[in-house]
Amino acid sequence: MNATTKGIALAITLVLSSSLAGSPARSQSLGSRIDAVRDGRVRLTFAARSGVCGNGNSWYRSRDGGRSGQFNGMWNGGNDVENNCEQGPVRVVVVREAGDTKEIRTYVGGRWRADTGITDLGAVSAVAAGTWLLRQAERGADRPSRGALTAATLADSVDAAATLLRIAKDDSRSQDVKSSAVNWLGEVVGERVSSTLDSIAYEPGDRELRRTAINTISRRPADEAVPALIKMAESLPDKELRRTAVQALARNKDPRAMAWIAGKVGSR
Repeated sequence: MNATTKGIALAITLVLSSSLAGSPARSQSLGSRIDAVRDGRVRLTFAARSGVCGNGNSWYRSRDGGRSGQFNGMWNGGNDVENNCEQGPVRVVVVREAGDTKEIRTYVGGRWRADTGITDLGAVSAVAAGTWLLRQAERGADRPSRGALTAATLADSVDAAATLLRIAKDDSRSQDVKSSAVNWLGEVVGERVSSTLDSIAYEPGDRELRRTAINTISRRPADEAVPALIKMAESLPDKELRRTAVQALARNKDPRAMAWIAGKVGSR
């Protein structure tokens, strides 16, 4: 074997060795990479779903491509300065203590601060991130579960509705987690969820959860919200919940809601 051939053989060996050495890390699941950090913070980024933007401190989600939506945080700048709302990415910080996830913090847009004491996983698949977050939401303690619900509903190409509904109907979960799941269910963009929330409102049992479902319906687009609220205002067995539906209609500026209320007032 001449020098050239030996050099080529050595180069191939080095390339293969390097590739094989790196393959286990690349093949690790997102969950195992996070679990590998027993104490400290882990951060990652992933693509945001359509309609989600932020400035690093606050974020905004439009509903169904319209002007109405949901704000999270405070937007600074006043009337003279327009804030820049970046179309993602979603930034998540996972706080780990003694091998457990204790908190999940979510940001949209902006830039990471320089920090050498944090494990940075970089950009990951939105679907992989959403899958891990929904698993945390279903199985985790209350605080990280609520954080996971927030982050999962912002992830691109992730359908969280089924998981949110399971959590909302899981009597083993706390009132806070169940209410959070119902609230986020109403923010799932592009899904008609009023019928699902309607079923929660009519189920016997937890009145506060049912009230949350009614108020969540009221934030949906008018074509969904108004007919559902009128139905509930007329037919819910619970008088207090019928009042909640009427109050939600009164806050709605849709002509159908105003006409229904005027009709009820006029019939007295």
